[in-house]
Amino acid sequence: MITHWHSVSPHDAARELASDPRRGLTAREAKRRLKQYGPNRIVRHKRPGAWSIFISQFKDPMVMTLLAATAVSSVMGEVIDAVVIAAIVVVNAALGTVQEYRAEKAIEALEDYAPPSAWVVRGGSTVEVERETVVPGDVLALWPGVRVPADARLIESSSLQVEEAALTGESLPVGKTAGVVLDSKTPLPDRKNMVFGGTLVTRGEGLALVVATGMDTEIGQIARMVQSTSEQKTPLEDRLASLGHVILLGSVAVCGAIAAIGIARGLPFRDMFLTGVSLAVAAVPEGLPAVVTLCLAMGVQRMARQGAVIRKLDAIETLGSVTVICSDKTGTLTRNQMAVAAIGIPGGPGSVRELTPPWKDDEAREALKVAVLASDARHVTSEGDRTVGEDPTEQALVAAAMDAGIMVSQLDRDHPRLAEKPFSSERRAMSVKVAAREGALICAKGAPDRIIPACTGQVVGKNVLPIGPRDKEVWDRWVEDQAGKGMRVLAVAMKRQGAGTGADYSENGLELLGCVSLADPVRPEAKTAVQECLRAGIRPVLVTGDHLRTAESVARQVGIIENRDGRALTGQDLDSVSEKSVTSLLQETRVFARVSPSHKLKIVRALQSRGHVVAMTGDGVNDAPALKEAAVGIAMGRTGTDVAREASAMVLADDNFATIVKAVAEGRAIYDNIRKFIRYLFSCNLGEVLVMMGAVVLGLPVPLSPTQLLWVNLVTDGLPALALSMDPPERGIMQRPPRAPSEGLFARGLFRKIAARGVYIGCITLLLFVSGLSSGGPELACTMAFATLVCTQLVAAFDCRSETRSPAEVGLFSNLYLVGANLLSFLMLVATIQVPAGARLFGTVPLSFGQWVLVFAASVFPDVFRNAFSR
Repeated sequence: MITHWHSVSPHDAARELASDPRRGLTAREAKRRLKQYGPNRIVRHKRPGAWSIFISQFKDPMVMTLLAATAVSSVMGEVIDAVVIAAIVVVNAALGTVQEYRAEKAIEALEDYAPPSAWVVRGGSTVEVERETVVPGDVLALWPGVRVPADARLIESSSLQVEEAALTGESLPVGKTAGVVLDSKTPLPDRKNMVFGGTLVTRGEGLALVVATGMDTEIGQIARMVQSTSEQKTPLEDRLASLGHVILLGSVAVCGAIAAIGIARGLPFRDMFLTGVSLAVAAVPEGLPAVVTLCLAMGVQRMARQGAVIRKLDAIETLGSVTVICSDKTGTLTRNQMAVAAIGIPGGPGSVRELTPPWKDDEAREALKVAVLASDARHVTSEGDRTVGEDPTEQALVAAAMDAGIMVSQLDRDHPRLAEKPFSSERRAMSVKVAAREGALICAKGAPDRIIPACTGQVVGKNVLPIGPRDKEVWDRWVEDQAGKGMRVLAVAMKRQGAGTGADYSENGLELLGCVSLADPVRPEAKTAVQECLRAGIRPVLVTGDHLRTAESVARQVGIIENRDGRALTGQDLDSVSEKSVTSLLQETRVFARVSPSHKLKIVRALQSRGHVVAMTGDGVNDAPALKEAAVGIAMGRTGTDVAREASAMVLADDNFATIVKAVAEGRAIYDNIRKFIRYLFSCNLGEVLVMMGAVVLGLPVPLSPTQLLWVNLVTDGLPALALSMDPPERGIMQRPPRAPSEGLFARGLFRKIAARGVYIGCITLLLFVSGLSSGGPELACTMAFATLVCTQLVAAFDCRSETRSPAEVGLFSNLYLVGANLLSFLMLVATIQVPAGARLFGTVPLSFGQWVLVFAASVFPDVFRNAFSR
C-alpha cells in the first residue's frame, strides 16, 4: 500500500485505490468501503468523571492523616471533633474536585475542523454527502470556502490555494498544483500536490482523490498523539505530594512516640489516643490546600487583567519554574499582519534605490498603484475597514497604497478591469488589463524571477531605460538581500497598449516599476520581552512551520539570536540525526523552522529530558500534542484554534510574547508567596506539635483540644496565610535565574527558619500553660495556651514576608491585607475567650487585662530570638 501519496502521480494513485478520477466511486462501492475503512471521524477516548476525580482526592497523604484522626475520634466517642474533622476533609476534597474537573476537549475540538458535509463525485455526478461517509477513493470537489474533509491527492487544480496555518503553521495561503510528483521525504508544508483534512480552500478550484480518512489523516495522527501524550505533573504538584508524605510519616512517628511514652508512664489509654488525635490534627496544616488553591486563583485573576487566561491553576506557579520558552513566530513575536516594509525602485543603470515609509516619492506611489490594480483585495468603505480579500499580501498592498494617499476606490473607477490572468502556483504571478485614457494598461505583479525576466525596460523617473544583464544582477542581489531579512518580495511592472487590442494580451515586454518588500512586522515589545527573559535566565527558542530564513530573520530582530550565537535547524535536520544527537543539539539551537507536529513533540520531550521546564506556544491543530506535553502549554486566544486552546494550560488573549514574560514574573511571585505561607503554617504547626509533645513528656494535662487546634489551623492561621499569598512581588524578581525543578519547598534555609520560629512558639506557649496551671487551674491554663499560641502565630506572619529582610525593612503596612487579616483573627480569638457563647464552644475562660498583656508581651518577644537564630 502506498503511504507517500505525494510521491506518485494522480494516475498511479487512482489505480492503487481502484477509483475512476473522472467518475469517482459508485454509491454501492462507497458503501462497501465505508464498512471496510470505517467512518471518517476522530475516535475519542473516555475521560474520568467528576465522581472519579472526587474519590481520587482522598489519596492525598494529608487527607489520609485526617481521615485516621476522624476514625479514632469516632471510636473514642468524641463526636463533635470527628464531625468537624470530617467536614474539613470533605470541603478540601470538593475544592480539589472543582479545580481538577476540567473537560479534556482537545479531541472533541478536532471535530470542528471536519465539516459536517462534503462534495464528492459519485458515479460521474457531484453530490453532497455526510462527511463521515467519505472513503478512500472518493473524488472531492474543491472550490473557495470548502473545508477539506479528508487527506487527498490532487487530480486537477486551477489557481488553487489552501489555508493550512492551523495544520502546518504556514502564515500565508499555499498554492497547490496537481501536476507535480514530489520526493517521498518532502516535508508536510511543502506537499503542494496534496490537500489535508481540516484545511480551507481560499482560491481556485480542483478535484482531489481521497487517500486517508478518520484517524489515518494528518489531523487523526495528531489526535492519536494528543491521546497518547500524558500531562506532566507540575513542580508544585510534585512538591506538595512529597510534603504530604513527609507529614503522614511524621504524624505516625510522633503519635506513636507520644503514645508509647504515655503508656510507659501509666497514663490512661483513652487519653493517649485523644492526644494522638490532637497531635495528628496539629501536624496537618488543614488550611494549606485551600490557601494554595486561592493563591493560584488570585494569580489567575491578576493574569486575566494582563491578557493571559489560565485554564489550569497549577500552570501559573509552574511558569515561575520555566527555563525554556518555545515560541511560535506568527502573531506571537510578530503582528500577524503583512505590511510593506520597503520598495526598491530603479535608480539608474546598475543601481536600485530603496524607499521606506512614509511613501512620499512619486515612484513608490506609482509602483503601489500598479500593484493594487493587479490585486483582488479591495477597500470597500471609508469608515475604517481598509481591505477585503483572502490574500494578506494583497491586503498589505492596498493598506500601503492608502497610506500613500491613493484613493483605491477612485483608482478602480478610473481603470476598470478588461481582462486578467489570475495567480497560480505554476505561474507565480498575476496580471490584469485595465482601461486607461489612451488605450489600456497591462499591470503585473509576482515573483521577481518571473516578472523581471519578462521586462525589457525599467522606469527611472519619467524615463524608460533598457534593462540589461547587469541591471538584472543588481535586482537579483537586492531581492536576495530582502529575502535574507525574512521579507516576501514582489516585482511590479506594466506596459501600455493601444485602443482596440481586445481582451487578449501578452505578459512580455514589460517595464519594471520596482520591487515591493513585505513582512509580518515584529511586535515592538517583543525585543524587550526577550531581553527580560535572558536576564531572568530563561532561554527563548523560536519554533515555527515557516521558512528557515524568515525564522532566522525574526529571531535576530527580537534578540533570540545575537551575532553568531545560536544554531538554526529545520525539521529535516531533526529527522537526519539520532535521538541522542537531537538532545545535545538543543543546547545550541535557538531556531527550529519547517517543523511538523512530531518535531515539536520531539523538541519538547528532548528539552524536558534534560531537566528543563518548557513553556510551548502554539495556535494550530498541529501544536496540540506539544502543548499538552509541555510543562506549560500556551495557546493563542485571537488566532488560536479550539484544539490548541483545549490542549493548553494558558491562553493569551492578546497573542503577545510579552504577556508570557509577565506571566513568568507572576509565577515567580506566586511561588515566593507559597513559600511564605508554607513557612508560616509549618512554623505554627511545629509549635502546636511541640506544645502537645512537651505536655506529655512533662506529664502535664493536654493543653489544647482537637477543636481548638482545628480553629487555630483553619481560621486563625488561615486568614494571615491567605493574606501572605497576596504579598506584592519582591524587588528584582526577574533578575534572578529560574529555580531548579528539583528544588524542594524547604530549600535555601527555609526549614531552619521554620524550626527556629516553631520552637519559640512551642516553648513560650508551654511556658504560659504551666504558668496558668500554677495560678488558676486547667481551664485557665488551656485558655492561656490557646491565646498565646494564636498571638505568637499572628506576630510570626509579619516575619514570613521576606527571607532576607526584617519586617521593618519590608514595611509593616506594605501589605494591608495582612494587617486586616491579623486584626480580624485577633478579634475572633477575643470572641472565643471573652464572649460566653464562644467560651462554652471552645472550653475557655475569660482572661484578665494583665493576662492579656502577658500573652501579648510573650508574642512580640521573639524579635531578639529570631534575629539570633533565624537570619
